[in-house]
Amino acid sequence: MTTHRYSVISHIRISGEVTVPQNSLGPTNQSSSTHHFLPHFNHILPPTKSVFDYLLKRQENPEIRGCYEFNYIAVTAYSPFHRGEGQHTPAWIITRMGIDGEGKMSEEARIKPGTAVRIFDQELSEKNYGFERAWIFGVIGRPHSREPGYHLFWLTPHLMTITEDPIPVCISAALIVIPNHLLPEEYHLDRLHECSLGQRMLHGTPRIQPPLRPWDRDRVWKHPMMNKVEQWHLGLMPTLEKEWSQFHDKD
Repeated sequence: MTTHRYSVISHIRISGEVTVPQNSLGPTNQSSSTHHFLPHFNHILPPTKSVFDYLLKRQENPEIRGCYEFNYIAVTAYSPFHRGEGQHTPAWIITRMGIDGEGKMSEEARIKPGTAVRIFDQELSEKNYGFERAWIFGVIGRPHSREPGYHLFWLTPHLMTITEDPIPVCISAALIVIPNHLLPEEYHLDRLHECSLGQRMLHGTPRIQPPLRPWDRDRVWKHPMMNKVEQWHLGLMPTLEKEWSQFHDKD
């Protein structure tokens, strides 16, 4: 049993114990961040549920009935928000298995069609005061195409949130990009398409690398709404997360 604590909004902390499946990850670290003063919500969420458990249940999707956060394999990725240099296809580009703070995953771990995954853009979450925390939960579906170094697959979304306050965003479909070495060979496609992801080949690196992100190219890069994000950070625009989430609704 592992104890998890989540800080979703200021003074809303969901603590409790979660049984981690055999194919899940190890213990997580505690994290916290504060912005706005709101009442304590522990009377709403049972102590044994995480915030994502609660949100998954609220989706009322029969396909995910009985699924909890740790039924999904954790992976780290680049989200399609603020696309990389040369990236024309909006997709979640997986960079590695596991998520920092959740224990080390086996080097033999692989994902394939039918795998339930929870994908987190950790690098983006460290920018702009943590305003954007992009997560997507779903099941890997049919193949889309193959490009140098990667395979693209459709993902059936179960839940997506993009801000520190995890407000569900409606999306009917998504593309994810799996590095060839994380996909079992029996699922590799023969036909190779031209690059559309901005992937790079670096000297001395055996594998093709993902594209440079905006802050990699420009060290002083700022969010397009940085003025509003700064006001949100100061507690002056408490509705900004809701507005940003609604802006990305695709359903």
